[in-house]
Amino acid sequence: MRFALIIWVSFAVLLGFASCEKVIDVDLNDTEQKVVIEGFILRGDTVQRVRITKTQNFDESTAPPAVDNASVTVIDNLGNAVSFTSVGNGWYEATNYPGVEGRTYTLTAVVDGNSYSGSSTMPFYQPFEDLYVELFPFGPDTLISVVPAHYDQAGIPNFYQFHVYVNGERDKSIFIQNDQFTDGNLVIEPLFVSEVEIGDTVRVDLFCIDKPIHTYFNQLGSNSSSSATPANPVSNLSGGCVGYFSARTFDTRTIIVGQ
Repeated sequence: MRFALIIWVSFAVLLGFASCEKVIDVDLNDTEQKVVIEGFILRGDTVQRVRITKTQNFDESTAPPAVDNASVTVIDNLGNAVSFTSVGNGWYEATNYPGVEGRTYTLTAVVDGNSYSGSSTMPFYQPFEDLYVELFPFGPDTLISVVPAHYDQAGIPNFYQFHVYVNGERDKSIFIQNDQFTDGNLVIEPLFVSEVEIGDTVRVDLFCIDKPIHTYFNQLGSNSSSSATPANPVSNLSGGCVGYFSARTFDTRTIIVGQ
């Protein structure tokens, strides 16, 4: 229990630092429609994906308008380039283009004559060491946390993102970490996932990301938890679009809670 308490305190401290990010508020209602780009180069995948849509008013509940007529290319710092093909619903794919650690990738997308671009450097791969569950008594209830354990590469800043799926459905929470207090150590910070019960199947995807992407999701998370007008996080894409482009590594683990 003392060990769990130490984890809980560390987690609370990290949340405190995350809440210090400042974001400039913008009114997303009745503003000029913008292009939204979400692009990925993933280590180990030979099929890479980019999605392009357009913004809509914040209070609209329909799916964002897809852009299927864009020109999308990616080139790395060694000159290896690839063109993406539209596969519908705003998605673009490139085949036989594996992501490589340490390389910097630059995305260029041309939409309606306007060019948008951004670069991302793929960190070095850090795999899972373990994935387990911790139980925290909370009044009459018990909080269930999922704990992804992984080593941090010493001597350089490292940044991480997690996607959590409960019984096949992704939890929409934003889970990110950095190594400000864990450089070179085994990282065992818990992820508190809503509505997890004994017997549930939980899958956790671990991504190593670069600093601009960590900043983007840190601001997006702060924005989501604030009662102020939603704001656009700082993007690593230029040209006036919103979104991000991320070269990242990937590992995954699955557990059944209580087993």
